Amino acid sequence: MILEGLLNVIKVLLQVVFGWINIPQFPAELTGSINSFLTLVFDNLSLLGFFIRPLTLTLVVPTLIILLNFEDVYKLTMWILRKIPFLGIK
Repeated sequence: MILEGLLNVIKVLLQVVFGWINIPQFPAELTGSINSFLTLVFDNLSLLGFFIRPLTLTLVVPTLIILLNFEDVYKLTMWILRKIPFLGIK
């Protein structure tokens, strides 16, 4: 219950901070392509399950993406933190 309340507060804060940004709709063709790819991957997950557990994949793949893009993630994080004046990060 506490976690749910915290997530609701974060959601409201994100809507207040980023609510003014007007992002266009994602193209339907691209959405369909991504959905068909993910369906193909997850329908054949049992074959992959002979070699790697699905739980391992769900933990390793996002971690791998972040590690491969660590420099960009770090720069984005520091840029955001520099925009907060009371932190005093230069």
